[in-house]
Amino acid sequence: MNHIRSRACAALILTLAAPLAPAMTAVERQVDAASAPHTALGRAARPVTVHYVHRKDEYANSPHFRSLRETFKHAVAVCVEANRRLGRPAHPPAAFPDQILRVHNFDYSAPNRNIVYSVSYGVQMAEDCSLYEIERRSAVLSSTKGECRIDLVDKKAEGECDARGHANAAPRPRSPTRAQYDATTAALAADPRLTERMNAVRQLTGLAPGAAAAAERLTIAGHVCEVVQPTPGGAGACVSKEGSFIPAAGTEGVVLMEIFGPEKIKAVDVKFDMPVDPAIFTPYLSGGYTITSGRDQ
Repeated sequence: MNHIRSRACAALILTLAAPLAPAMTAVERQVDAASAPHTALGRAARPVTVHYVHRKDEYANSPHFRSLRETFKHAVAVCVEANRRLGRPAHPPAAFPDQILRVHNFDYSAPNRNIVYSVSYGVQMAEDCSLYEIERRSAVLSSTKGECRIDLVDKKAEGECDARGHANAAPRPRSPTRAQYDATTAALAADPRLTERMNAVRQLTGLAPGAAAAAERLTIAGHVCEVVQPTPGGAGACVSKEGSFIPAAGTEGVVLMEIFGPEKIKAVDVKFDMPVDPAIFTPYLSGGYTITSGRDQ
């Protein structure tokens, strides 16, 4: 009897692991068809100028995420066999999602503030081996005033969520340029008391005075950006400095690609100096939101 059950389990695993015709679930299609928030606002009498980027994941071509999908299918098969042995209900899905994770970021940068709307998709397994899909819609407004974190589904906002969407935020001080850095380090190195320390700094940066870091340049969605390499365990980006201004909120420039190890979320649409309704920065004022100040926490 045990060998019959083992064969049945193996057959189930092979069935669930068999390639399915590429097809998105209804929730996946809804997430994948997410539209840019500014399109719902229309034209404004007094628009603000922003740099706009729509970034989308490239996980469909990721060996890591393809492997995770297969691992997930195997886990469902194991769950089904375990539940049947224990006399519990088992309801495996008739079809698996095309991707187990999807991400869309809609990024709007003004000179002194930034808001990123995120639409994401994920999937988890229930105790009866069925799958439940999760669609999340959120936004984060940031500037020198702080952050306002917005749940666009449950209509909750918390943090620094003022009535003007950080319109009066002071720009962040800009980081020194390479030339400014070299001038400062050269002046410090001229002091013999600091020679040893300055040599240590040069070893850490890997750059001699006057040597520019060789940054990789890419063209994404028709625009040139420079790759900022991730720190160990951190995230990198490809940053463009096109347009009439360089945003100072967050990254100095416009992020065309987010880099997380081998995984990327890349721009599919970019518009510099785009006029939009100022309401793009205050979705929490559209009605029905519970707003909690960061000072109330």
